[in-house]
Amino acid sequence: MSEEKIVEQAIEWMLQLELPTVSDADRAAFEQWRTADPRHELAYANLTQSVHQFDVPRRLGATTEVLRTTLQQQKDRRKTLRRIAVLAGLGVGAGALINQFTPIRGISADLHTGTGERQTYTLADGSVVTLNARSSADQWIDQSRRLIRLLSGELQIRVAAQALRPFSIETVHGSTGTQSGMLLIRALAERTEVVSLQAFADLATLKGQSARLQPGQHTWFTEDSVASIQANRGTESSWVDGYYTAFDAPLMEVVGALRPYRKGVIRLEPAIAQLRVSGAFPLDDTDHALTALAASLPIAVTRVTPYWVTISALG
Repeated sequence: MSEEKIVEQAIEWMLQLELPTVSDADRAAFEQWRTADPRHELAYANLTQSVHQFDVPRRLGATTEVLRTTLQQQKDRRKTLRRIAVLAGLGVGAGALINQFTPIRGISADLHTGTGERQTYTLADGSVVTLNARSSADQWIDQSRRLIRLLSGELQIRVAAQALRPFSIETVHGSTGTQSGMLLIRALAERTEVVSLQAFADLATLKGQSARLQPGQHTWFTEDSVASIQANRGTESSWVDGYYTAFDAPLMEVVGALRPYRKGVIRLEPAIAQLRVSGAFPLDDTDHALTALAASLPIAVTRVTPYWVTISALG
């Protein structure tokens, strides 16, 4: 029997056992099903644990009333349980679900932000760093070096001028160095993006490729290469003020900017990921941003709960 079928059976048993009319015979049949196959036991235990993990947002200060109401409505509960099962999987523990509400990776870093947070830090050398939501970085500021290692997310840095100590920002793909001025650095899994706002910046990949940005230019690099250098549009730092500004950008890019600001999951259907979008979207009010996207594109935004949103094609 497939794992998908086993999960479906676990959902049906969970629904049946919560009915006020459940009988001793029903409970005995459930126990027989549960012990008939170790995969049954695992599927039901993980589903139960995953449902209970939605208490996480309450402990983090978010309301769970809408979620609970949805789970208590029998006609919606089967669909909701299926979505929870998809999110949790047969082998995913509570950590993955908790990470949707507060980022586990980087929580022990010197500088870090949670979901929906932006934070500004003044470093020991006078440089000022602003972290975007769900970002983390370590710092080393002493007499011999000025270094930040961006572990995840995005930062804006205004580097204090010190002629004898250049400032370096490292990612898994390489480094960006400058003597002074302002830069944006974004660490993605596949590449590092660099925007020079008011700085001359020297880029170096792990494999030895290099390039220089002048003020008003941006590019990205991987371990192996540096992309072509482009002129800035002038809105690259709008996230610092709480907006994501798109110019004919793919929908997947806009959704990617909203995700760090929403506690929960935004699922985007791949078929519409490349729809083109222009506009300014408020990061601190993702519901408003999602409504604006739905009003301007042929898409449907379905809010299963406040913590699970699906964006799909109309019809």
